Amino acid sequence: MLQRSIGRWADRTLEHPGWTLALLGLAVALAAPGLWRLELATDGQSLVPQNNPAVIFDQEVREHFELRDPIVVLIETDQPEGIFNLPTLERVVEASQRIAALDDIGRRHVMSLATEKRDRVYPGTVSFRTFLDPLPINEKLMEILRIDITAAGIVEGTLVSADRRAAAIFIGAPKDAGWASRDRLYRQIRSAVEPLADESHRISVVGAPVAESQLGLHILEDLRLLLPLSFFFMALVLWIGCRSVAGVVIALAEVALCQIFVFGVMGWIGIPVYLTTATMPVILTAIGLTDEIHVLWHTQRSLAADPEATSKQAARRALDRVGVPLVLTSLTTAIAFLSFVSSSIGPVRSLGLFTSLGIAFCLVCSLTAIPAAFSLLPRRYLDRPTGHRRFIAPVLRRMSAMHRRPTITLGAVAAVSMVAAFGVSRIEVQDSWLDGFSTSSEFFQQTSRVNEQLHGTHQLLVHIGFPNRPKAGEDVLAPYLDPQVLNAIGQFEDALNEHPTVGGLLGPYSHMTAVSYLWLGRRPGTRSIPEDPYRTDLVFKRFKQGRGEHRRREVIDDEGNRGVVTLFLKAANFRDTASLMRFAESQAERILAPLGGEIAFAGDVAVSQAMIPAIVRTQVLSVITALLGALLTATLIYGSLRTGLLVVTPAALAVLWIFGVMGWLGIPLGVATSMFCAIVLGVGVDFALHFYEQSLRGTAEGRTDPVESALRATGPAILADTFALALGFGVLLASQVPSNARLGVLVSAALIASSVLTLVGMATWMSRRRFAAR
Repeated sequence: MLQRSIGRWADRTLEHPGWTLALLGLAVALAAPGLWRLELATDGQSLVPQNNPAVIFDQEVREHFELRDPIVVLIETDQPEGIFNLPTLERVVEASQRIAALDDIGRRHVMSLATEKRDRVYPGTVSFRTFLDPLPINEKLMEILRIDITAAGIVEGTLVSADRRAAAIFIGAPKDAGWASRDRLYRQIRSAVEPLADESHRISVVGAPVAESQLGLHILEDLRLLLPLSFFFMALVLWIGCRSVAGVVIALAEVALCQIFVFGVMGWIGIPVYLTTATMPVILTAIGLTDEIHVLWHTQRSLAADPEATSKQAARRALDRVGVPLVLTSLTTAIAFLSFVSSSIGPVRSLGLFTSLGIAFCLVCSLTAIPAAFSLLPRRYLDRPTGHRRFIAPVLRRMSAMHRRPTITLGAVAAVSMVAAFGVSRIEVQDSWLDGFSTSSEFFQQTSRVNEQLHGTHQLLVHIGFPNRPKAGEDVLAPYLDPQVLNAIGQFEDALNEHPTVGGLLGPYSHMTAVSYLWLGRRPGTRSIPEDPYRTDLVFKRFKQGRGEHRRREVIDDEGNRGVVTLFLKAANFRDTASLMRFAESQAERILAPLGGEIAFAGDVAVSQAMIPAIVRTQVLSVITALLGALLTATLIYGSLRTGLLVVTPAALAVLWIFGVMGWLGIPLGVATSMFCAIVLGVGVDFALHFYEQSLRGTAEGRTDPVESALRATGPAILADTFALALGFGVLLASQVPSNARLGVLVSAALIASSVLTLVGMATWMSRRRFAAR
C-alpha cells in the first residue's frame, strides 16, 4: 500500500516537474523573511525548565535582595609592591568611574576599592570615605590603605587578591535574557577598561554574563565556518559516489533550501537559536543529503542498466526501489528527534521539533523535487560511472568474508558490548558554564586567572530564613537582630568555609562582625556580635550607614528576617557541588534548625544543579522514545516484532558502545552530548532498514543468497551514507564549543559503529538464521 501511494505521488510529480519545483520555491520564499527575526539565547537559565522550583526560587531571591549576575574586572600588576602603587590604584578608580557611567549600571552596581567605604570619615561629617579617597599619593597614605584593607577583612579574596597583586571590580549586570544586550554590555565594559592596560597591567573581564556573550559569538563564528565545511565535505562524498556535478548541485540546493525554510519558520514563530539548535545546520546537512545519496545512486544504476532509459524513467524506477525505505528511515529519524519534545529543557525541545520539521521537508523533496529536477535534465548529466568500485568493493568483500565466520563475528560483537556495558557506570555529568569553552580560549584562561587570584567566579547563594520563629514584636527580636541567631549563623559560615570546594564566603555574620570591629575603633575582641540586642541593632544600622543601604540589602533584608550567604567556588561540577549542598544542609540542621532556621539554595550554581536531573530525564526519555518509535514503526510495517527487534539492534548496540567509550575515556555527559543517543538511534536504524528492505526484494526476486545480494545492492550506498554522515557530523570538531565538538565525535563514531554492525553483525545473523527469506 505504501509502495503504491509513493508510486502515484511520483507519477503526479514527474508529470508536472515545473509546478513541483515552483511550489517548493514558494514555501521557502514565504519562510525566508523569518531569518531576520532570529535571535540568540545563550543564557544558562534557558537550559533549565523555567517551572523548576530552583529557578523560581532563584528569581525570587534575586529580586528580594536586589542581586544581579556579577561581571568581574580583574586588574593585575607585576609591580614589586603589588597593587599598592599609584598607577595601579588610579586605574581602579578610572575603570570604576567609566563602568559606573554605562547605561543600566550606575555607581550602585559597581563594587571596588573606589566605591566601597571604610571606617574613615570626611572631617566634620559622618560621611565615610571610600578606600581610595583620597588616592594614596605618598607612602604614609599608602600604608594607611594597607592597614584599612587588612582591617576590613571582607574585601580580601573579593576586591583584593590574597597576595595583593590584583584588584577586582564587581559589576552587577542588569537582568536581561537577550544575548544582544549581554554582548553589548560586555563590549562596553571592554572598551572602557582595555585602554587602561599596559605592559605592567593586565585586565581580564569574566563572569556568567560574559560567558553568555562569548558563547553566542562562538556559535555565530561556528556557523560561518562549520556550515560551508559541512557542505564541502558532503559535496565531496557525493562527487566521489556519483561523479555528477548536476547531481551534487541539486542535492546541495535541497539542503540549503531546507535550512532557509526551517530557520525562517523559527524566526516567524519567535524561537531563538539556542546552544542546542546551533548544531541544526550541520545535522540537517548531514541527514538531508543521505536520502539523496540513495536516490541518486539508484537513478544512476537504472541508467546504467538501461541505455535507452530517460532521466525521468530512471528517477521513477529509483523511487520504486528506495521510496519505501526513504519513508521508513525518515519516519524513524523524525521520531528519534521528536523524542526530545518530551524533555523539560526548552532548547532541547526546539532541537527535536525543528529538526523533525527539516527531516520532513527533506523527505518531501526526496520524493518530489529531486526526481522532478532529475527528470528535467538530459540523461548525460546524470549518467556517469560511479566511483565506488575502487574504494568500496574491497571493504564489501571483507565484510562478506566475515559472514562466513558467524561464531567469531557474533562473539566479537558480544564481547565488545559487554566491555562497553561496564563503562556506562563511569559516565559523569557536565554542568559548568566554564566547560563550554576550550581550555585554550581567552575567556577560559582569564577565568582561570581570576579563580587563582580571588575566591572564585562561581557563586552558590545560601538563603537563610526563619519561618518557624514568632514574628518580631516588642518581646521578640527579628532573627538578624538576635545575637544568638547571628552567632549561630557565624558557626554555620565557619563550617561552610572549611569545605574543600569553597574558595571563600561572605554572609550576614562576616559582614556584621566586620562592621562591629570597625565601628568600635578596631579594638581587639570587637570583631564579634555584641551580646546586647540594642547594640546589635546599632551595628545593623551602622552597616546601612557605613556601607550603604543597597549593600546591606544584598546580605540582610529590610525586616531582618532573611539573609544570604554567598559561597565563592573556583570550580563547580555536579558531584562536588551536590556534596557541598548536602554538607550545608546537614550543618544547617545541626546549627540553625534549633533556632527555627532553614536554608535553600539560589545562584548560578544552584540553577545549574537543577539542570542535571533534566539532562538525565531527557536522556532516558529520548532513548526509550526513539527505541520504541523505531521498533514500533518497523514492527507495524513488516508485521513482525522479531523484524522490528532485528533492525533496531545495530543502532542500539552502537549507542551502548559509545556510552561505554564515554565512561572509559571520561567524556562527560552534558546538554549537547546527551542528544547523541537519540540522533544515532534515529539515523542508525536507517542503515538496517535499507539493508533489510533490499534483502526482502532479493527474496522476492528468487535470489539464492538474498543477504549477499542486499550487501552488493545497498552496501555502497550505506557506506557512502556512513562516510557522508561521519564527515558531516565530524566537522563539529572544528567548533569552538567543546560540547558541540564532542557531540560531533560521538555521533560520527556511533554511526560508523551502527553501519558496521548492520553490514557485518546484522547481515551475519540473517545469513546464519536465513532470516531474510522468512
